[in-house]
Amino acid sequence: MDGTGILFDPLLANIQSVEVVVLPLPNEGEQDYKSLAEYILKRLPDEDFILVAESFSGGIAAFLSQLPVPHLKGIIFVASFLSAPKKLLAHFASLLPIRQLAHLPLSGIVYRLLFLGKDAGNKEIELFRRAIDAVPARAVKLRLKVIGQAKYNGFKSVVPAVYICAANDMLVNPQKRLEFVQAYSDITFAQLEGPHFILQAKPKEAATAIIEAVCLLTGKVTKA
Repeated sequence: MDGTGILFDPLLANIQSVEVVVLPLPNEGEQDYKSLAEYILKRLPDEDFILVAESFSGGIAAFLSQLPVPHLKGIIFVASFLSAPKKLLAHFASLLPIRQLAHLPLSGIVYRLLFLGKDAGNKEIELFRRAIDAVPARAVKLRLKVIGQAKYNGFKSVVPAVYICAANDMLVNPQKRLEFVQAYSDITFAQLEGPHFILQAKPKEAATAIIEAVCLLTGKVTKA
């Protein structure tokens, strides 16, 4: 949800076999999915690519999958959702001073519980805080409101997709995956043991899962 790309550093360090381009989200302007999708659309590669969308950004990828996007060969959703996963929590969080709360002594406990898992170390917590600090409070609040208001409108897409689930996700209920089944006629599910921010908590395992998903979406056979 921070949209900075900072939290992808550990993951990218474990991906060597494919070219990766991180597309940060804008800190200014409207933060609804339509506006963000239009922003990202202008920055997509002019050659074949697969879109990886984690959590909040899944709504952006979902919007793009309903458009005729040149060169889009597939989408990898990670711990994402099409409708609000925790509507009341998102609304409540949008009213709080998120950046100030991020530096309170007990904030690390909350981050471990909801986002990074109980095994997260100080390094992961500090990376999370750095990402939050890099985003204006207004942008964070607007994105939280978008999450709280998100609805699956029944759209259908033929874009091939892979959904990587986090087995211990405290924010996205497993039932939310059913909406992806309804939306995408060609979708495969994979699961990793870990919390909502699975890409940050398990970067090596997540990197492997993403490479396997890329191979699947490009029609390649993954060797054991």
